[in-house]
Amino acid sequence: MENVWDATKLMLIVYGMAAVVSFLVAWVIKLTFAAIRMQGARGRAPAEAQAKQPAAPEKGA
Repeated sequence: MENVWDATKLMLIVYGMAAVVSFLVAWVIKLTFAAIRMQGARGRAPAEAQAKQPAAPEKGA
């Protein structure tokens, strides 16, 4: 009976460690996508600001 209990404890420990590693990997992936989105928004902001500026009036008119 002792071997069954030891095997069960080992199984629970391995399951818990796998769950922790899984959550850490998911968190890293989520942060990676958030960083990519922030970089894209930062690159788009100046281009959109220039597009929204009114055209300069012509000189000599």
